[in-house]
Amino acid sequence: MSEAEESGAQPSAKNAAENATESPLGRLGGMARAVQGGVSGEELTAESVLAAIGGWRGVAETLIPSLLFLGIYVPTQDARLAAVIPGALAVLLFVVRLVRRETPIAALSGMLGVGIAVVITLITGRGVDYFVWGFVVNAAWSLGLVISLLVGWPAIGLVIGFTRGNFRAWRHDLKLRRAATLLTLLWLAMFVARLAVQLPMYLGEQVAALGTARIVMGTPLFAAVIALTWFVVHRVSKSSDDSNPDIVESTGQNAPPE
Repeated sequence: MSEAEESGAQPSAKNAAENATESPLGRLGGMARAVQGGVSGEELTAESVLAAIGGWRGVAETLIPSLLFLGIYVPTQDARLAAVIPGALAVLLFVVRLVRRETPIAALSGMLGVGIAVVITLITGRGVDYFVWGFVVNAAWSLGLVISLLVGWPAIGLVIGFTRGNFRAWRHDLKLRRAATLLTLLWLAMFVARLAVQLPMYLGEQVAALGTARIVMGTPLFAAVIALTWFVVHRVSKSSDDSNPDIVESTGQNAPPE
């Protein structure tokens, strides 16, 4: 336990962001960062949410490629030309990351999604195919979250367990288990909503509408889900720590299935 934690002092937003970046969980993405912040008692602020989604650079690297693609495709109707420009930008950002001596994984992660989208579009020549990779990602997340719920180990609970250093203890705390299940359902709803709204646009080849929906249901919705996850985990974790939590006895009548 650090001196700040022993004295009850809250870490500054700057230090919290730095600590999150350095920790293994902080590198896993927004979901893990939100749970980590909630469990550790970090204050939920606009700055902390921004850090969880990758900072202003992360927002820019997410939004600008789609905006560039739409800005070129809508007036020209040339999907390949519209895809090349964001691809060139992704390569440039990759080089910048390497020059800044960021890890190769961090550099590649910023370029991978755009690179795949560009390659698919160059092969098919269809504007809507620029957004195909997003469907794959959302479907994969949806499947993973559904499986975690079906087997009784909701994804948010697993991250809580990783953060606390005990993968099983959270399952015997009714408040934490319920919160983990509901929050996992929240994340699942986000990914399923994206598919439900955007797939019909893809099938109808509505490129402008699909691109707009992708932007609106991307970073803004992602940030809202992160903030809610952070808030709920913080409240439930604090409640469990400050009071006698509802412990589910492993041999009791209400014991959760393992």
